[in-house]
Amino acid sequence: MLALALLFGVSYPDGLLFSIPISVLNIILGLITRAPPGLEIQPESGNIRLVIDRGVVRASIYQLVFLNSKLILKRLSSVMVTVILAFVLAVVGFGFLFIVGALMGGITGFSLQEFLTQRMRNKMESEMQLTSLGKNDIEIDYNDLLEVRLVKSRLYLMSENSTLSASFPRGYSGKIKPMLADLFESKFTDQESLRAAEAAEKENEERQHSRGDRGKLSRR
Repeated sequence: MLALALLFGVSYPDGLLFSIPISVLNIILGLITRAPPGLEIQPESGNIRLVIDRGVVRASIYQLVFLNSKLILKRLSSVMVTVILAFVLAVVGFGFLFIVGALMGGITGFSLQEFLTQRMRNKMESEMQLTSLGKNDIEIDYNDLLEVRLVKSRLYLMSENSTLSASFPRGYSGKIKPMLADLFESKFTDQESLRAAEAAEKENEERQHSRGDRGKLSRR
């Protein structure tokens, strides 16, 4: 980004007022932001079964903590950070360097989001903080769920009155599937089981249709 800022600064000197500080800010954020921890399957705590470091629910980012009897979604950042901040920085960047400035502003918004998200995650490292319910957190009791469905990189939690969905980074689905199947047992379905059920239902319909046709022929 710094090289790009200097390159376009030759043609648009005024753009350096935006591109140089933004580039330096991205470098600093990259140096101080730790990589996310990823998945923690069956941590040392006996009460916590699974911790997913990142799940997006309605444009807000949550840390998902699966306990023995309930799920707690700890909010790490809101829609204000994930969407609005990146959009504002992109608009400001567009005013300085048009498309290139908008791209730099959007990337900076993403960098700030990662930094703030990791900062919140670092504050919730202890078991007590992970299992307690904060102001903006969500708690779901397993007994209230009718079905838990894992489709590609998205988890659907279906209750009688509502459905909550959370999307994960690519590669998480295959790793969390065995633990989710163990936690939710008969309530859990995935894409493969759904396809198998649909195929069985289709085959059953074809058999019934075939029997009906044979019955009509025999009456004739």
